[in-house]
Amino acid sequence: MERTKSKQIELPELEAEVLKMCLFPEAFETLLDECVTEKKESIVADAVKNLIHHKLMVAVNVDISLSWVYDSDKMRESSFRATAKGVEWMEGNG
Repeated sequence: MERTKSKQIELPELEAEVLKMCLFPEAFETLLDECVTEKKESIVADAVKNLIHHKLMVAVNVDISLSWVYDSDKMRESSFRATAKGVEWMEGNG
């Protein structure tokens, strides 16, 4: 059975920028510092949450024994990286 390609997700400029920063795990602080499109923390946090919702990004918690645990109220304690689906999105949207 051949796998069908999923429909391409259209991302706003901010989400695309944040995703492209996360090829490797990046701390939330780094995302805030390096983001050009937006400087307001709550808006960048919303972009991260949207990317996680679309399964384009995951939280990577090195200090917690259960790496899948993610608390959106404590984003500064997490790092974020693109998933395979996120990398695929980046490749298709150079």
